[in-house]
Amino acid sequence: MNTFRLSSLIIVIIMCSMAIPAQARIVCWTNKEGVKECGDKVPPEYAELGHKELDKRGFVVDETAREKTDEELAEEKRQYEIQAEQEQLAQEAARRDKILLDTFSNVDDIEMTRDGKIAAIQTSISLAEARNQKLQAELDKLVEQAANEERAGKPISEVLEKDIESLRRQIKTNGDFMAEKRKEQGAVTEASAKDVERFKELKSIQ
Repeated sequence: MNTFRLSSLIIVIIMCSMAIPAQARIVCWTNKEGVKECGDKVPPEYAELGHKELDKRGFVVDETAREKTDEELAEEKRQYEIQAEQEQLAQEAARRDKILLDTFSNVDDIEMTRDGKIAAIQTSISLAEARNQKLQAELDKLVEQAANEERAGKPISEVLEKDIESLRRQIKTNGDFMAEKRKEQGAVTEASAKDVERFKELKSIQ
C-alpha cells in the first residue's frame, strides 16, 4: 500500500482507514524529515525509529518505542549503577544506625567504649616502646663493640654486622607499628565523635 504524506495526521488516518481492510492495522511513524506518515506497515528504514498503531477511529492501541542508541544505553546503565550504589549506601547507613541504637543507651556509653579502645591501643604502644628501648640498648652495645674493633684495627665480624642490622630492622618495625597504632587511636576518636553526633540525631527524631 502507498503511504500518504499529509500535513494533517487525522486526514491521513481517515484515508488509511478507508483504504485498509477492516482487519488490517494502521501504523504511523515519523520519517527522517520529521513528517508523519501512515500505512499498513513501517518501512524498513524507519523500523528503528518507533511507531504507533491506531484503530480505525484514530486512537492509539499500541506503541513501539524507538531503539535506543549505544550512548543512551550506556547512560541508562550508568544511571542504574548510580542508583544501585546509592541504595546500597542507604541500606548500609540504616544498618549502622540500627547497630548504634542497639549497642548504646546513651552518649556516655559511646565515650566509655571509645576510652576503652584507646586504652587498649595505648597498651600495645607502651609494650612496643619498652621493647624498642631494650632493643636500642642492645644496639648501642653492639655499635660500641664494632667501634672498638675498628679502633683496634680489626675488621668487624660478619656476625656482629648481621646482629646490628637485625636490631635496626626490629627497631624500625616496632616504630612503624607504633605509628600505625597512634593513627588507629586517632581513627577511633574520630569515629566515636561521629557516632555521638549521629546517636544524638537519631534520638532526637525518635
